[in-house]
Amino acid sequence: MIQRIQSIFLLLAAGALGGQFALPYLQTPADDPARSLTALADGVLNPLDNPGLLGLTGLGALISLAAIFLFKNRSLQMRLALVAAGIGIMLLVLLGITVKNTLDQAPGNGTVNFAFGLGLPVLALLFNWLAARAIRKDEALVRSMDRLR
Repeated sequence: MIQRIQSIFLLLAAGALGGQFALPYLQTPADDPARSLTALADGVLNPLDNPGLLGLTGLGALISLAAIFLFKNRSLQMRLALVAAGIGIMLLVLLGITVKNTLDQAPGNGTVNFAFGLGLPVLALLFNWLAARAIRKDEALVRSMDRLR
């Protein structure tokens, strides 16, 4: 059933991953010297500035959305939720490297501010993990009911 708690967690994970396209990771003011960096040329650092971030974000969102509709096959749904969580970990590592490199390359007199988008990959990872946990509990409940029959 689509209305189970794991489906809500998977939808929230996909929303958090999709929200990274709307909320930037880093911002810089309009007339700041930090805009000389290619990643901050438009004033924000988001998944569109790095092909790895773009691929991992899109793939994680797609897998989370696809897992919602696999409610009849709980084992596959749980594996996909765990794969999406693994992609979330890779996304966090790549994001950390990208943000560190961008901050290291920024001129000393430039202003680079952290934005709300930095928290979204962590939320996506948390929601995918919670979904996998709920699927595991649901599977255990179904197996215990089968033993009672």
